[in-house]
Amino acid sequence: MRIAELTSDEFAESVRSDPVVIIPFGAIEAHGPHLPLSTDCIQPVAMAEIVADLVGGLVAPLVPYGQHSSTKKMPGTIGISMETLKALAVDIMESLVANGVKKIVVLSGHAGSIHIAALKSACEEIAEMYDVKVMMLSDYFIADEMTAELCGGRKDGHGGLVETSRIMALRPDLVKEVRPVGTSTEARYVIDRHPETRFPQQCVGHAKDASQEAGEKVNTYVAEKLSDLILKNMG
Repeated sequence: MRIAELTSDEFAESVRSDPVVIIPFGAIEAHGPHLPLSTDCIQPVAMAEIVADLVGGLVAPLVPYGQHSSTKKMPGTIGISMETLKALAVDIMESLVANGVKKIVVLSGHAGSIHIAALKSACEEIAEMYDVKVMMLSDYFIADEMTAELCGGRKDGHGGLVETSRIMALRPDLVKEVRPVGTSTEARYVIDRHPETRFPQQCVGHAKDASQEAGEKVNTYVAEKLSDLILKNMG
């Protein structure tokens, strides 16, 4: 159930059954010429809703903005700072705790390292301050476990075959027919003033080989794996 679609009384009644509350965190970010800026929003919301049905949980409203590094100067990327993201996550979780929620899953569709660090730090703060169970991960991490099988050893990543396939399965109307082969140049340990130049196609991988069938396979895998993790660790 979506929290935003419940009445106050319905929400209070639902919380009495001690549900897991999943908070989807997304991002508005360039994903190449073939995927929508909301790619990192579409995926976690879809997974959160499927998983909530499987585990009897609630889905909090999407937080659509995230922190960006490598894509921050690309057209369409709209970001917030690490400090703002952490503060926002803490405030949302504290509000849920004040409402009696005792099990929280922060699910991020965006997997940037600083973005993830901000959310992890927020979750650690909540776990230390309150007697609640907290889990934090990106569904991208679980989906990445399918990369070897689907990509045949080829490099894949942001906006690549796996991610494009997932959006083709969830929102095919938003995926463009012309899909690039994206490359990147690695600059290990270098903090670059213009990191976007390392991703000329705004994506990494053979997006041209993506398919709805592959996307459905990945999304099913992610939903089942995430449900298992929640049932195992949040019960």
